[in-house]
Amino acid sequence: MSEETAEAAPDPAEGGLLREWGNVWRRDFLKGAGAAGAALVTGGTAAADSRDLMDAHTALRAAHGRLDNLRGASAVYAPALDHHQQVLAWHANAATAAERQQIAALAADTGGFVGFLTYDLGMAEHATMRYHDAAVYARQAGDLSSCLNLIGQMSQILTDQGHYRRALALADGALRLGGTKAHPAVRSWLYAVRAHHHACLGNARTAQNDLGAAWKLLDRADDGEKPTCIGYLSAAELNKWTGHAMVRLGQTTPSFLRTGQTVLHEALAAWPATMVRGSAEVLTASARVHAARGDRDAATDLAARAVAVASETGSARNLHAALAVTSG
Repeated sequence: MSEETAEAAPDPAEGGLLREWGNVWRRDFLKGAGAAGAALVTGGTAAADSRDLMDAHTALRAAHGRLDNLRGASAVYAPALDHHQQVLAWHANAATAAERQQIAALAADTGGFVGFLTYDLGMAEHATMRYHDAAVYARQAGDLSSCLNLIGQMSQILTDQGHYRRALALADGALRLGGTKAHPAVRSWLYAVRAHHHACLGNARTAQNDLGAAWKLLDRADDGEKPTCIGYLSAAELNKWTGHAMVRLGQTTPSFLRTGQTVLHEALAAWPATMVRGSAEVLTASARVHAARGDRDAATDLAARAVAVASETGSARNLHAALAVTSG
């Protein structure tokens, strides 16, 4: 039985997260944000101490990110998880509502980072829970863009596991909830991700419409206020997702494969040198295109390069995907 017919309905917990965020945003956050900010400003010495501690935690999170880029998820997973747990303990003992809200934003960041590391190490189920919890903290912090980005990450994992309809329901809900309030960069990325979900279900026209929306929003993404959680968004990133969608659509309509090959070549050519691990994903997608077009030599070469990157960075997620091409 196929994925499309056998898959269970979307997880109520996932839909509940979207509903809960929407209720809080409409009912509480817009009303209380001003008062919370004023309370922090007038907090005297305690507020100053809290700011120093926040600066220290933020610096540690940035250091963990740099170590991850240099050495891979396995080198940083344990200290990053320990750091996240420290942040949660601080959040649980926050002295004021204003402080708790600020710490929640940090917890969303550290939790989302741990979710990414967990997924990269091949623990998809645990990663989904990490992302879910991080999205809850983003909701508590009143950060709509961060919350929706984390929900989009959850949907990506579901698609990688073959749960296409559940993935689509999450991305769909995130885009509806974000409306025009979420940052254009987050909305652009969500449209690209949803295009891939539609492509997995064979919805070619809808996938193409979503890609068009993603590219249109990219023009507004670099407005000087792009959230750090979506700092990686670029034309190369959108070309990557366009390629993913074209590979999927090419399974039933081979003419899409030529477009996929072109955009993935462009993505790889423009891929930032600092994002070494991410290049494995583009290489693997390119290998899939060449394999589908019958060019096994090129596919084998690209997949071998992806395996080398995945092995060097300790990325179980990318290694599994690349090896699947060579064994296909």
